[in-house]
Amino acid sequence: MNIILCVTCKSHLSDLTSERNAFWDKIYPEIQDFCQSLGLVFEVVDFRWGVSDSVINDHMTVELCLQEIQLCQKLSVGPSFLALVGSQYGHRPIPRFISENEFELLLSKLSRKDQEGSMLLRQWFIKDSNSVPPKYVLQPINVVSWNLTEARLLQLLCTAALEAEKDGEMSAEQNDRVGDGTGFPQKSQDNPSAVIFVRDLPPLKKSEQQKHTLKFLDVTADGLLDKEAQELLTKLKERIHSACADDPGFHHIELSKGAIDRKEHKEYLENFCKQIVSQLKGKISRQTAPPAVPGWLWLQQELLHHANLSKKQCAVFCGRDGLLGKICLVMWESLNMQHGPLVVSGPPGSGKTAVLCRLAQEMRAVLGPQAVVTLRLLGTSPLSSDVDSVLKSVCVQVCGAFNLAPPCTQTANSHDMLVRFFQSMLHKVSEQGDTLLLILDSLDHLPHANGGHKLRWLPKEIPPNIHLVVSTLADWSPCLESLKALNNDDKYFFQVEPLTLEEGQLITKAYMDKAGRRLTSEQVDAVLQSFQKTGSPLHLKLLLDMAKQWTSYTTLSDIRLGSSVQEVISLFLDSLEGKHGKLFVRHALGYITLSRFGLSEAELQDILSLDNDVLAEVYQNRLPPNHTLLRFPPLLWALFRQDLGDHLVERWENGIAVQFIEIVKERYLSVELRVKMHTVLSEYFLGQWSQGQQKPILLHPLMTQLNADRKVPAQPLWFAEGIPNFRKLHELPFHLLHAGKWEELRQLLLGNLEWLYCKTLSCGVASVIQDFTFCTDVMDCPEIRLIRECFLLLKPTIDFIDGNIDSSLLCTEITARFQALAHAYPDLIGCLYSQCQDWFASCADPVLVPRCSFMEAPGGALKNTLNGFTKGVTAVDVCCEKSILTAGSEDGLLIVWDLKHLEVLHTFVAHTGVVECVKLINKGDQCLSAGRDGCIKKWSVCSGKQLYCIQAAESILPRTTELLHVLESRAVLLFSTHSQVSSLSICSVWGLTTGQLLDSISGVGSPVMFISVYNNTIISASPSSSRLKLWSLDYDPKHRNQMCVPANCTNVVITKDGSTVHYIKEEDRSKVFTWSCAEGELWKCSDVERLSSNVCCMELAQQKRLLFCGLRTGTIFIYPLAFAQETLCIPPPESMPEVRSMAISPREDRMAVAYEDAVCLFEITARDSFPCVEGPLQCYSLTLLHSPVSAMALLPDCRLLYGTLGGEVAVYDFKSATAAELDHHGAAITCVALSNWDTHALIGSEDCNKKKLYLFILQGFYFEGVLCAAFSVNDKHVFTGSRDKTIKVWDVATGSLLYIQYVYAAIIRITPFKDGFVAVSQFGSLVKESFRCPDTLSPDYNPLRNFRAHYRVTSREKILEPPHTSLNKVMNYNPAQFNFVGMFKTKQSNTCVIL
Repeated sequence: MNIILCVTCKSHLSDLTSERNAFWDKIYPEIQDFCQSLGLVFEVVDFRWGVSDSVINDHMTVELCLQEIQLCQKLSVGPSFLALVGSQYGHRPIPRFISENEFELLLSKLSRKDQEGSMLLRQWFIKDSNSVPPKYVLQPINVVSWNLTEARLLQLLCTAALEAEKDGEMSAEQNDRVGDGTGFPQKSQDNPSAVIFVRDLPPLKKSEQQKHTLKFLDVTADGLLDKEAQELLTKLKERIHSACADDPGFHHIELSKGAIDRKEHKEYLENFCKQIVSQLKGKISRQTAPPAVPGWLWLQQELLHHANLSKKQCAVFCGRDGLLGKICLVMWESLNMQHGPLVVSGPPGSGKTAVLCRLAQEMRAVLGPQAVVTLRLLGTSPLSSDVDSVLKSVCVQVCGAFNLAPPCTQTANSHDMLVRFFQSMLHKVSEQGDTLLLILDSLDHLPHANGGHKLRWLPKEIPPNIHLVVSTLADWSPCLESLKALNNDDKYFFQVEPLTLEEGQLITKAYMDKAGRRLTSEQVDAVLQSFQKTGSPLHLKLLLDMAKQWTSYTTLSDIRLGSSVQEVISLFLDSLEGKHGKLFVRHALGYITLSRFGLSEAELQDILSLDNDVLAEVYQNRLPPNHTLLRFPPLLWALFRQDLGDHLVERWENGIAVQFIEIVKERYLSVELRVKMHTVLSEYFLGQWSQGQQKPILLHPLMTQLNADRKVPAQPLWFAEGIPNFRKLHELPFHLLHAGKWEELRQLLLGNLEWLYCKTLSCGVASVIQDFTFCTDVMDCPEIRLIRECFLLLKPTIDFIDGNIDSSLLCTEITARFQALAHAYPDLIGCLYSQCQDWFASCADPVLVPRCSFMEAPGGALKNTLNGFTKGVTAVDVCCEKSILTAGSEDGLLIVWDLKHLEVLHTFVAHTGVVECVKLINKGDQCLSAGRDGCIKKWSVCSGKQLYCIQAAESILPRTTELLHVLESRAVLLFSTHSQVSSLSICSVWGLTTGQLLDSISGVGSPVMFISVYNNTIISASPSSSRLKLWSLDYDPKHRNQMCVPANCTNVVITKDGSTVHYIKEEDRSKVFTWSCAEGELWKCSDVERLSSNVCCMELAQQKRLLFCGLRTGTIFIYPLAFAQETLCIPPPESMPEVRSMAISPREDRMAVAYEDAVCLFEITARDSFPCVEGPLQCYSLTLLHSPVSAMALLPDCRLLYGTLGGEVAVYDFKSATAAELDHHGAAITCVALSNWDTHALIGSEDCNKKKLYLFILQGFYFEGVLCAAFSVNDKHVFTGSRDKTIKVWDVATGSLLYIQYVYAAIIRITPFKDGFVAVSQFGSLVKESFRCPDTLSPDYNPLRNFRAHYRVTSREKILEPPHTSLNKVMNYNPAQFNFVGMFKTKQSNTCVIL
């Protein structure tokens, strides 16, 4: 939104010079900063700035001023008019136009007494019969002594008008208008947008008046007081006071007596500035306060925008009846059947947009009031300039019109989901029997983002009652080729033919009637003769735009008409250069063309004020009004904008662009000039010359360098909290890149954490990736490529949380991926890493700080992740020749990707059940799919249409992975069964000749069921995951994360210092391996010993350095790590039961071993400094009905807290031989952890609940869905690793959630270490992090801000008691502020359920 303030000084320049300078020096910067803090753009239009009293040649100053005031009132959302009325009436211009009747009346009054005067008026005013009604026009200045001529003409007009008023032939108002060409904006009672300051001189003695005040008053050419001007000024002030006396925006100020005889009157100016600032701030605050408007106001504005453009297109529409009739006929014929989109094509300027607008206008009446007509003129607004915004706005409009549920936030933020929603919505409208006409004009205007220009988002078949009409360029248009690939039926394609001469005549008359103009017969013939050479509507419009400026006395010899669109535009540019100067035209149009998304008029004027070449041309013959402040005169821009007319179009909110971009590029923008202009644009969006920073310039009249403030706005990254600088985010990378400012681009943007965070949050991660892509296309920089890959890797996560990223998430991702690469790439990656560390150090909220690289590193094996499914992938096939990948899922979807560009080609709702197998045939042109619904379907990959469906007699039953084999030579389909590729989430690469293992790719995350190879890329998929992952075989090994253990090791123990990891490999469970890790680096790998049986569980006595391994045969091997060659053994019981679990007491003096049928207690002692284990001292027999023990902890007082696979939680006291069941849970207990001070215990289980209980002096926590847990060293916090691939941190005292971190893999073992923990992930990565937490939390801190989840508090045991609280939205529930301890002290039966 803009605050556009038109500053008008009703006085001579010399009268209010100090006030105007004070406005620019003091008021403008303060109001500009105030508006920026509100997310507003502050623009000032001061027509007297930089313009001398000499009026421009065509006398348009007053007309332009009044037009600009009206424009400010229309566009400004706050105050729009600031009037400073001084002690001089100022210049009284002659009216540019006088109506025929009035002028001839004035002539009749003069002809009787002053024949010479009458001749002079006839010389300067010529009748224009092309105006409707006719007017007399004041001719351009062609004499040197214009001031004398103007004074004489004004005197003649005033004399004649006064005589006509006396004779009763002219009103007083007409007399005033003739005698003074100025005007004053009308005050609107319902739009208090004006601020008016009237300044009077202080009362002085008569003897002092002549001496001190004459310089403030109007004087004649001979230096005497101009009494007539003073009378006019008095009347004006009286009118203002009468109209605005009660208006709070009206102020009356008086110049102090002491200020009259001093050059500087500081006190007066300070008071003047304070009053204006106070008034403007008050009005801005009141008028821009957020109104209570519905959330869909943005849609109303979008619909109004396209409706207004459509109305404008149809204003002079004539002809085309045959084309419109053909389109309507095809729509009628296809009303009750599936059909293809209707395509209107033609060359540029052929009138496609006007045809579609007229079609929308007529079909609203034809289809009836119940039908909905949706029109989008693509590329004319922000919401119509990319495919996702178009689809979102169309879906919301149509859903609202037909009472359907609109797309949710997650759907609206995902391109693939939005496309599916759009196509599904059309079918729902059709099934309801409703009628919809969707018109999309100019598909060629869609950008390449998300493949908008490839039209894969368009439905291949339109359902009954739905009509889709689109337009595109003809012949050479890629969009037209894409549309023909969708449907090659010629009846759906319509060509826009050239206009006939008769249609051209009708349009010419309609155009001129609308403009209030007419042409002479010779002029009409000249226009039509030139138009006939092309028959182009655009050509005709350009000719008529020129012709409406012609007067009836414009001769054909003065007219130059081009025979083509390009020639007309070229002649038009020639005329602009002749009037405004070639350099100014080149630079003004060049800046608009070179901008990425257009420029607002305020931005363009600021940029022109920074262009020394333009300013040097403007001030080549005169000095600027202020040597310390230099701006481009707004009046010159207003003149230029008026001459551009309709060639200047809006492309985004308050932004402008030119229609003939390619011609401007070819005509004006050389390579050198482009670089120079991109440099100016980059300096502007950097804010390099803002906040009083003076830019030097050499002006010809001064012949010396001048340092002047250009008064351009500052360009902060954030205007205020939550208000980003979108213009800077969009434009600055583009201009720095094309200006060749590589170092600024790298250091200020690409390697700047604050910039990356702001742009990711405000514009989306895809926009950040696009910036990096532009840079990698231009310059070869390994660091930029790696940072781009980093954002590609984290994009699925950010997309999943709807883009609601915060600094902690971004810093964690960068740190956990780049720590190992920071030293190798210090310039950007190392700098980013350091910035992340600085952010962690200053973070005021709880946060986990990564101390090693444990996420997939950029430049490693993982290259990309393909999304689109909501359930697991069940079938995959690849055609390397066509670079096509197809996959099916459990929800019946079939998606086809282009592997070259990683774009979705088609999304099919293929089956009602699971897609069992897919196969690409005919060199990738077609695809077969078989589903559990018993159907086999054939699809066209080119058109996206279903070719046929074979309904099997019986459903295809789910078995092992079924692959579809096709013998194309015999056209036979064969089904065969293939075994599972791998049950582990790991891909292994073996040498074909040697049979050696070359590489193992971990990080797949789910059991690998499908592996396909495309060039040097592995594609992995799993029914347990909705994503497909792409892995490179040619990655740089130094970018691979160092794994402390192989992936999917379930038996792992870690030393407390995190230096050593002991583990069992899944493929060989009879060996124990030891990896020594220092700072995440692999130091050694030792094979301890092959055991006699498979290892079932492992435990480590940290202080005594004893490694316990329980075997399937019941034997327990003990390895004293201090004695490398020694081994102890605890023989199994007689029945040789399997060792289920082991637990070591906190003092490491006892150990409990859980077998299948009993739990035994052993004592850990030492003999001659050599460790030994004695016992069993006691045994606790388990009944046959007792579920096997799954996890346990041994307390110092010989009590055993344990959980079972059946979910029971119990405590057994070995001293008293008594047992007590504490609770029965609904899922297997996964872990039991004791605090370091033996005051708390934590129990985790497989499902998603957590409960807190009180056990004697021992407080216990149930955290369900947890795989492992550990208390911090100081027992203040609990760290948990869950199946949802997160690490959570909880406050022990309150039970509140403090922090949650997504780590892409489940944590299988965790051990406290110093101020954090050391853990091992399912992928085999060592996770080392520290936890920082302030003593008090911010009231608005919410640990779930980066996660989409739903919480509710319910009652499990007291079923009849209703839930105490129901919390369905994350934003309404803050677990960091929720005291679980206090809740359970009151209601111990309550359970917090995570859904």
